[in-house]
Amino acid sequence: MSTLSPHQVSTLLKSAGRGSAVYLVGIGGCGVSGLAHLLLDGGHRVVGSDLVENAEIRQLRARGAEIHLGHDGKNLRLAKPVLVVHTPAARADNPELQAARELNLPIMRRALLLAAFVNEQRGLCVAGMHGKTTTSALLTYAMEKLGAQPSYAIGAIVPQLAAHARLASVAASRESAADKGGDGHGFTAAATTPWFVIEADESDGTLREFHPEHAIVLNVDDEHLDHFSGMDAVCREFEQFVANTRGQVIFCADDARVAEMMRGRCRAVSYGFSASADYRFESKVQSPKSKVGESSTFNLQPVTRFTVCHRGVNLGDFSICLLGEKNISNAAAVIALLHQLGHQPSAIREAIADFAGAARRQQELFADATVRVVDDYGHHPTEVLAVLRAFKDTNPGRLVVVFQPHRYTRTKHLMQDFAAAFGDADKLLLTEVYAASEAEIPGANSAALAEEMRATCRQRHGHVDGWLHYVPALKDVVPAVRALMQPGDLILFLGAGDITKAAHELADQLRNGARSGEAVPAAARPLGVSPGGSSAGTAKGRMAAGTAAPLRERATLCVAS
Repeated sequence: MSTLSPHQVSTLLKSAGRGSAVYLVGIGGCGVSGLAHLLLDGGHRVVGSDLVENAEIRQLRARGAEIHLGHDGKNLRLAKPVLVVHTPAARADNPELQAARELNLPIMRRALLLAAFVNEQRGLCVAGMHGKTTTSALLTYAMEKLGAQPSYAIGAIVPQLAAHARLASVAASRESAADKGGDGHGFTAAATTPWFVIEADESDGTLREFHPEHAIVLNVDDEHLDHFSGMDAVCREFEQFVANTRGQVIFCADDARVAEMMRGRCRAVSYGFSASADYRFESKVQSPKSKVGESSTFNLQPVTRFTVCHRGVNLGDFSICLLGEKNISNAAAVIALLHQLGHQPSAIREAIADFAGAARRQQELFADATVRVVDDYGHHPTEVLAVLRAFKDTNPGRLVVVFQPHRYTRTKHLMQDFAAAFGDADKLLLTEVYAASEAEIPGANSAALAEEMRATCRQRHGHVDGWLHYVPALKDVVPAVRALMQPGDLILFLGAGDITKAAHELADQLRNGARSGEAVPAAARPLGVSPGGSSAGTAKGRMAAGTAAPLRERATLCVAS
């Protein structure tokens, strides 16, 4: 493994010059494909590999990247790269990484290369366990509309951006500064280095490699405990990131851990529901419910309205096209940062109003007057609570949730929290854990999670009655959902793994069925029970009373997937 620092990586790429090759292992993933866009924008030759072709690979090939399907050491040798970068999912015995070691090439994780790019510009880094994709995407989109033309790297596809990563040139930033006339918005002639917006990932201990000009800290939570020894280690990582930030740190006052971390720090600006927050927001209206069967049962353009006050001064009403208090909180973080950079509330209001979100974040795949299918990346109990509450508050019918746990380590560490997180679901289908290259841990699979959920239900209510359905194989998920669908259902797929395939499969089936006039099933037939012969679950939201309360109390108000 290379011991190069981000500064040394930057020096290496500059000395190698334009046209030098960088090899990316796992180039089809959002994180590494974003690096490919940055490298191409910087004039480098991009060569890479992945196992399966996808939209990101096709987009990069159209830009001139050379991408191989499958991992083969000879492809890396032929590329003659000056640097090799890999996804965290790549195994140590990957043949391309083995070839790179034999050639004594510098090898590094994706975050270190991203830090090399960010630290050369004026970083605006969004950090936190939950919500950073949505928040960084919204910040980028707003800055685009405000004329900043920033560099950016988002960890998901953002349909309203041409690509999910871009390296802006100094010339473009200087042109933007001239247009702004040096009016205090951060675009003065002395500051023509581009802004660089990223979501800064904490999962593998590389958060401390970033040295931003300004930062947003959304939340800290029990997460990535496969890497960190515990919450003290997680907090130390965030504390170092905050110490690295040269300018202001915008932080969520509603997160107790973050608020304690920021106590007494200069250049700290808070936001939240809390009365003590510098930027205090209050939710006003979300898209109202309609009666099941009405043509407007599902509002295809959700609107959430809220008010923001800055130290007692009302900045006015704002709105976003996303649901839930957690997304209000994410938007408030963006508003606070932009306002601190000198933008007027009216300009900020217009810049964020029509942001439609990132892929797999409350992403609607299908909707008609009777059924709606939504895909969401939520895979932590806090995220589950947040997204279920957002949809429960606005959905007129049943909330049918399909959940795929992500990683055995996360399932093991947070088993009880997961068992308590689904109280707002009217029906829950649980499929097997997505391993993400981890070896299975005995007692940390979905069968064990289903048993934990049943035990919790019995403890609270004395019985179970068919609320939970354990469907181990992913291929059986769509038939199981279709068997229990009813008019008025919102079907929410949750997880960070390949559960999205099932979501798209169901949406495609419903779309094709709608074209052919096929009716949505009017009633459910019973599904099979989980191993052991007992039925599973509780009726509509019975777990919500009592069981979910401890986790709800710890959940922050700064979370959305």
